[in-house]
Amino acid sequence: MVQCIAHRGWSGRAPENTLAAFELAWNSPDVDGIELDVHLSRDNVPVVIHDQTVKRTTNGKKAVRDYTVNELKTLDAGSWFNEQFAGQRIPTLEDVLRRMNRKKSLTIELKQRRDIYPGLEEKIVRLLHKYEITGSTLVGSFDHTAVKKIKQMDASIQTGLIFMNRPVIPLEQMEEAGAEVMMLYHEMAGQGIVDMMLYNGYKVNVWTVNKQHAVERLRLLSQELIITTNHPGMVREKQKHKKK
Repeated sequence: MVQCIAHRGWSGRAPENTLAAFELAWNSPDVDGIELDVHLSRDNVPVVIHDQTVKRTTNGKKAVRDYTVNELKTLDAGSWFNEQFAGQRIPTLEDVLRRMNRKKSLTIELKQRRDIYPGLEEKIVRLLHKYEITGSTLVGSFDHTAVKKIKQMDASIQTGLIFMNRPVIPLEQMEEAGAEVMMLYHEMAGQGIVDMMLYNGYKVNVWTVNKQHAVERLRLLSQELIITTNHPGMVREKQKHKKK
C-alpha cells in the first residue's frame, strides 16, 4: 500500500504549515506522516513556512529573513485560508517537533538556495537530535548541496533530492548526494524512472498529488510509492474502495 504524506500538514482543510494543519494530520489514521518547509528568521531560528516572503499566507509583506522570530509570531497565518483559523501563527520547527505525534513520520524541505541561509543544515540536525527523531525524518531539498551537507553531518538521517523535471542522470545525482529518496513532481513520474529507482534500492516520493485520477495513475506504477498530497483522505479513500 502506498504511503500518504500530508503536504504542509492537512493543507486542504487548514492553513498550510500551521499547527492546525499538522494536528489534523497527526490525528488522522489516513496519514502516515507530514511534510513541512523551513526557512531561517533574521535571528537564525528555523521557522516553518513555504514561501520566501510572508505575503501570501500572512498579513505581513516582507521576506521571512527580514523578521525576527518574535516578529514572525505576531503575524496572522490563518485568516487568509478561513476566518475560523484567525490567530494561527508561523511555528518554529521546534514548536512542531515539541508537539508532533511520534507515530507519524516527518519530511522537512529545506528552502535553501545557494547558501542563502548559512548554518541552516547544522540547526536542523541539532534539533532532530534534541528531539530524538533522526530515525523517522526525511530531509530533502532542491538544493542538492544542502542535502549532501545533511548526510555528511549525520549519515543516519534519511535524505532526498527534489526534482521538478525528470532528471537526466538520477542515479549519479542520488549517489553523489548520498540520498535515499527521489522526491519527484508527480507528472514526471513514469514507469521507467519509477522502476529504475526502486530496482536500485531508492524510494520514490511523488508530490503534490491532488487529483483522484493522478492517484490512480501513480498507484498503477507501484504500490511502493510515497504520495504527498494536500488531501490525504482522498488517497486513503481510493485505497479503501480498492480493497472491497
